[in-house]
Amino acid sequence: MLPEVVHRLAVADTGIRLEGEGHRVLSEREVHAAEAVPDRAAELLAELGVDQVPPGARRGETLAVPVGARGVHWPDLVVVLPGGRLAAVEVELTPKPAAALRTILRAYKQARRPVAYLATEPVVRQLRGGPGPGGRWVDGMAQEVGLLPPGGPDPGTSGLLRVRPFSAVDPAVARRAAQQAARLRGG
Repeated sequence: MLPEVVHRLAVADTGIRLEGEGHRVLSEREVHAAEAVPDRAAELLAELGVDQVPPGARRGETLAVPVGARGVHWPDLVVVLPGGRLAAVEVELTPKPAAALRTILRAYKQARRPVAYLATEPVVRQLRGGPGPGGRWVDGMAQEVGLLPPGGPDPGTSGLLRVRPFSAVDPAVARRAAQQAARLRGG
């Protein structure tokens, strides 16, 4: 199965699980549609009880995060948290190129947007770091951009970034995600 298909299934599985836990979840497609029409994102969020939406925000500033002068990064999911706060959810099954991940993490940091990464083991290691040669800790990309403290295993339990292992509700999705991660490790 193509990695893109496995990713879509994993995102759908995550969205369904979050909705089952009582959260209001917006898919990437819903985010695109809302951001495409002026003021539609603000209207949608007001309907969902989110009141701190900046009026006149440019495309990508309400539900997505601006990247550079004109770019936008669209999260896999946006979750409305209790109290009307928003958080992005990124489902990552394969490591991104370092420059791309660094750019995305910096965008979340600059936007002060909470983000949860639900990721396979190779991506968790890319984000949080891990033991290097001789057992000495090697920081990950999240420490490099200042979203996690340096020097040790921090699962991202406070601040803007949370990093958790991906786990699917659907056994077939879990199996496919595990197979994809194993292929990346050479297994």
